[in-house]
Amino acid sequence: MTLRDVSWEPVYESEFRTNRTLMETFYRPFLNEVIRYDRLAGYLSLRSLAHALEGVDSLLETDGTVRVIAGADLQKREKGAMFPDADEPLEPWVESQLTIIATLLDRGDLQIKVGDPKGGDGLFHPKLGIGVDREGNKISFEGSINETLSAWQYNYERFKVHRSWSRGEAKYVEEDVSTFNALWNGFHPSVDVFELDEAARQDLIDWKDTDGTLEEHVERVQNHDPQTTVPEDDTAGVVSVAGRTPGGIHLAEEISTVTPWPHQRTISDTAVSIYPNNLLFCDEVGLGKTIEAGLTLSRLMQVGEAEQALFLVPAGLVQQWQNELLDRFNIHAYYHERSYDGDYMIGPLGDAEDHRIPTSGAVDADAWENTPIGSFVTERDEPTVVIESWHTARREGNQGHVAPRIDENVWDLTVVDEAHSAREETKLYDLLGQAEEASRCLYALTATPMQLNVGELYDLLRLCDLPEGWDDKDRFVEFFETRQALEDSLSTVGSRYQNIADGQQQVLQQFQKELDLEEDEGRPRIERFGKLIHEHLTSNPGYDEQAKALVEATDTESIQQRKALEKLVGVRETSPRFDDPRSLIFDCGPTEWSALVEASQWATPVQSRIFRNTRAVLEQCQDLGLLDDTVPTRDVETKRIELGDAAPLYDQVEQYIDETYKQSQKILTGKEKLALGFVMTTYRQRLTSSLHAIKQSLQRRMEKLDEKVEDMTEEVSELSRDAGVTEATIDEAIGQASLDAYQPSSRGAADVIQAERTALQEFVDDLRQAHTDPKVAQLRRDIRSLRQSARDNIIIFTQYHDTLEHIRETLTDTHPNVGTYSGGGGMQYDETTGEWVNVGKEAIKRDFTDGDTNILICTDSASEGLNLQTADALINFDLPWNPMRVEQRIGRIDRIGQKNEVVKIINYAYKDSIDGDIYEELEGRLQLFENVVGPMRPVLNSIEQDIKDAVMGSSGSDDTREPSEQVVEEADSRAKRAQEKAEETGLAGEPEEVATKEAIIESSGLDGWEPYCYPAFDEIGTGDRSYEPLVSLETIETQITQSDRLEETEWSFTALRNHDRADDFEDIVDDAYVLELPEEDAVAMPESLGETAQAELGGGSGVVVTFNPEIAEQFPSIRLLLPGDPLFEALVREAAPTEVDNVEFVCGQRGESGSSVTRSSQVAEAKQATVVEPAVTSESVKNLLGGTNSVSDIDDAEQTVLNWLSQLPAAE
Repeated sequence: MTLRDVSWEPVYESEFRTNRTLMETFYRPFLNEVIRYDRLAGYLSLRSLAHALEGVDSLLETDGTVRVIAGADLQKREKGAMFPDADEPLEPWVESQLTIIATLLDRGDLQIKVGDPKGGDGLFHPKLGIGVDREGNKISFEGSINETLSAWQYNYERFKVHRSWSRGEAKYVEEDVSTFNALWNGFHPSVDVFELDEAARQDLIDWKDTDGTLEEHVERVQNHDPQTTVPEDDTAGVVSVAGRTPGGIHLAEEISTVTPWPHQRTISDTAVSIYPNNLLFCDEVGLGKTIEAGLTLSRLMQVGEAEQALFLVPAGLVQQWQNELLDRFNIHAYYHERSYDGDYMIGPLGDAEDHRIPTSGAVDADAWENTPIGSFVTERDEPTVVIESWHTARREGNQGHVAPRIDENVWDLTVVDEAHSAREETKLYDLLGQAEEASRCLYALTATPMQLNVGELYDLLRLCDLPEGWDDKDRFVEFFETRQALEDSLSTVGSRYQNIADGQQQVLQQFQKELDLEEDEGRPRIERFGKLIHEHLTSNPGYDEQAKALVEATDTESIQQRKALEKLVGVRETSPRFDDPRSLIFDCGPTEWSALVEASQWATPVQSRIFRNTRAVLEQCQDLGLLDDTVPTRDVETKRIELGDAAPLYDQVEQYIDETYKQSQKILTGKEKLALGFVMTTYRQRLTSSLHAIKQSLQRRMEKLDEKVEDMTEEVSELSRDAGVTEATIDEAIGQASLDAYQPSSRGAADVIQAERTALQEFVDDLRQAHTDPKVAQLRRDIRSLRQSARDNIIIFTQYHDTLEHIRETLTDTHPNVGTYSGGGGMQYDETTGEWVNVGKEAIKRDFTDGDTNILICTDSASEGLNLQTADALINFDLPWNPMRVEQRIGRIDRIGQKNEVVKIINYAYKDSIDGDIYEELEGRLQLFENVVGPMRPVLNSIEQDIKDAVMGSSGSDDTREPSEQVVEEADSRAKRAQEKAEETGLAGEPEEVATKEAIIESSGLDGWEPYCYPAFDEIGTGDRSYEPLVSLETIETQITQSDRLEETEWSFTALRNHDRADDFEDIVDDAYVLELPEEDAVAMPESLGETAQAELGGGSGVVVTFNPEIAEQFPSIRLLLPGDPLFEALVREAAPTEVDNVEFVCGQRGESGSSVTRSSQVAEAKQATVVEPAVTSESVKNLLGGTNSVSDIDDAEQTVLNWLSQLPAAE
């Protein structure tokens, strides 16, 4: 068609008697036909132009052009002022129109100039438009109309139209064209015309960076039709049940700031699919157990399975877990803190002083709801996640606080970190037993599920609802011994037997010889072996195919043996009366026994309950192209540092510690012996960290030795039994001041304290003098050397905050760009004032990533919160006695995505120190930290006790070897034994020779659950979806920011695109808002924000929020207003109606008696369903507000729900 094919009126004016506006009667038909649009407009706003150019997308297809000359005041306005409602949130389709306009502007198809009358203060105020079609036909219009939405759609306007093909009108068109050309080319005698200021033009072009492709934006504009959009209230109702829709579980991943690696996705997919089965997450260090557990919890919360969750974690990791859950999964978790003025639950916003919620009750109350945690959980009407230190929870009287002994489950999910510490006969072992009983589901996390004893593995697996026969430690251990001995016996006998009976006898005799058993002891063990295999195969639902394949591959010698084998592996049904597995196994011969040994490689709780992946899986993924980022290698160097002038003081302190420790072990008994020994052991570690750290401790101790202090024997002795105790653990459990003040009080203790006091007084004066720590001098040299090799961004780790303070104070005179990152937050040095300023963790991490801060000093307590792929080198200023902590430090920079192919690691240790000797020997002989993959990994934690014994002289051994040689050789031997045990139990999986994605997924998951796959997953581990989320993040953003209900209740959103700090935060202001609250205290707001985006953009007038996870990841202080945040839940409750009008909920329910499907318009009823599919009740309504997803009709919705329910596993 052309302009001539359309019937045009000579005059157009607004009509209010009908719904037809000038937009519909003239403007859209006009734009649909023209390939060039020339416009003179006294007033132009981009938002109005976006609305007005409803047909602008057609210009993209026709290569058309738009030329606009607007009033000169456009030149003076900044980007935001071009929007009459600049601070209002924009609907997605409007943003799409602006993106299209920006694209046209950037490629020259939209050109804007400004006009200013010559010689005066008058306005440029013409209102003329000219359109030209493909054949050169022209239309011009002139009248009252400006280029605004109000003009085209709402105002009363009137204008005349002239057509070039009409003889009487052609001359008017030519005059209009001549005037426009004169203006455009700068020839007009009365008007100056200028190019649009480049800065303003670039601001417009920046709209191109809006998420999505140009085609998506065009589609959104074309599809936008208010008449077919689900109304706001109904959309709010759908948003409130978004997680329960068939694909709602995927919202968890869309909200998350992490993209799971293949093995992580496989683990989470599996855990969700078989929930609520208890499981062990045992991937090696650095493979992301936090992500696996966090993603699984987030998914379970989305679909309504987990409403109350508990994390039991080491004391030093409480805040790290809280930060990780918030930053990665938008989960707001609270931890319990007891203060002098009562009990509090500490939220994740700001620091511990900002987000404190008082809670009532006593930890030893009779009813759980009367305990501090119990009252907090039961009084909330929203999902609640609690983190508690297991160091605290395990104490007498505290266990019922988190794991009450009641008939019902109080937790939908309990997650235990560092669960390997729960060995038999420990208080943590008892606590986890109680926690398992109080929880619907429990996940235990550890990188070292077993070291040297198969019983250690059972201590964890006992939490996993084992089949009856397996739930016995002795039988569990015996099973793996039997399997190995039976396999070896079958191999020895081979096929050298005359018949089945002879074969059985030969194997049995060899088996008894292997295990040194009496004549009548072999048969019962083999019988128990067969019974356990049978129990496991028949109690797990997913072994059918493997069992059938095993039988088919076995060349049985008779039908009788085949039937016995089929019954044992669950292929053939058994009779409880006649088919005892213990006798069935002796209905089999050596051939079938070999098949059972093969089955025992994959048919045990180790394979069906334990996730176990090694670093090799990442290298396989990289080789297959599944990871685009670098998997770096390491260059590790340990430097031995001469003490020099500090040697005399070091020797004195060392002698004082050794003598006091020996006295404590000789004179004291019981818990006091443990407690004072722990104090001295801690001091010895502080001495190896820095002279400054030990000086600070000893000065505090001298001040307290003459005072009467509270008896902390119980608490300190309990810490002495733990492995891997950090400064953060001490701070959380008792406090460093209490540790320094500890004194035993029993008979005989006075002599020990007096001897200690005398020893301290001998060097107290020297202790107070300033001494230069030779490590600091070495540090300066290494920083200089690293920078000469272009390694500018350096991270320095230490165990102790006192050492951190010493390093930072001595570095700033030559290296002002220094920051610190510790449990207390982030700090930067202000070179102008010479002061250290608390800027918060967000600012310090961002500045280090950007290069503004290039030396970052950290404590171990902060290491879990750091992911610094931009660091060029890491210096371990001290070496913790637990090598696993050194490994965790290195893991902060040796990560997937590290910008360097080789990361430089430098370790410091004083020369001639025993622990330094040990580390140097470990690195030299066993390449301890050269590679995260290696045989030492399972025994790293156990080396801590070896180093302690060697350094403190408490091994009690007559061994004449050097201590370092003893430790290293024992570690090497222990690692070999650990590898043997791992192979014996099947914990050490065999790497695939030729890895494929399918093989990685299969090896990353579990055996025995093959039919179980959550309906929204196409397959476990692939990331393919059977159902997409109906509610997109875009729909959520539109519904909440555009909600009339929220506005009526005085919740209001202000867009930040015009903020006076917008240039400093240009990457985020287009996707962030300030949310004003109806009441000041309606939402917890941290006061100590530091230099955060929240503080800079919020200004204290509201909460800065975003709906974009990438922004929340970059600026953690900005709240991610999506599911998981209590503020989001509050807004949805406020915005959602109790009943919907234009949609109906098709609700599917899975119950004990089967599945049912009902319909309801009640939001509350929909929230109780297992799965919900909203359906439209009118043919004219189809799309959700702000999104492009269509809503089903009733029939399709019912079928979707039925299909979904039919695929839902029944795993409980």
